Parts: sequence; structure tokens; C-alpha cells
Amino acid sequence: MSEAGESLIPRGEEANYPVQVKCYSGFRYNERPLSFTVCGKEFSVMDIEGSWFEEDETSRERRACFRVRADDGDLYLLSYDQGRDAWVLRRIYRLGGL
Repeated sequence: MSEAGESLIPRGEEANYPVQVKCYSGFRYNERPLSFTVCGKEFSVMDIEGSWFEEDETSRERRACFRVRADDGDLYLLSYDQGRDAWVLRRIYRLGGL
């Protein structure tokens, strides 16, 4: 390891699963996720560690992305496709067992 703390970098797993998300809708529709359900199991969002927008250069589809810490301690990358009105779990960062 070349830098201190490098061993704390989580292992990432590609996911790309459609998910059901309960959101807070204040100023905007689907402003931020509150919980999400994967394979029948609901996870509460404990913290939003980052959020940003992405736009596909070809189709101009816009996605809102959220890196969230769930109540199981792991990090999840959720994205909301505004054109399709659909949520996707794009990545799981497993932090358990470090």
C-alpha cells in the first residue's frame, strides 16, 4: 500500500438493478432518497455522502445520482433517470468485514 488509509477503500460491485425508492419531494420531485427496496428488503438511507447530475452526451438523458450510506453500513450508488421516471441501483460498496 502506497498511502495511509488505502486499505479502507471499499470493494465495489457493479449492480444496475431497478429499485423502488421512497423519496423526499420538496422543491423538486424525487429530491432525495429516504429508503430503497432491493429484492424485497428495505434499506433506510442514513446519510447522503454525495450527489451530482450526469447527462448522456448522445441521448441527453439526465440522471440524478446519490451515494448513500444505508442502515446496514454499506454504501450504495442510486441514480434517478428523470426521462423514464425510474431508479437504478448502480453500485454497492461493501464495507463490512474491513
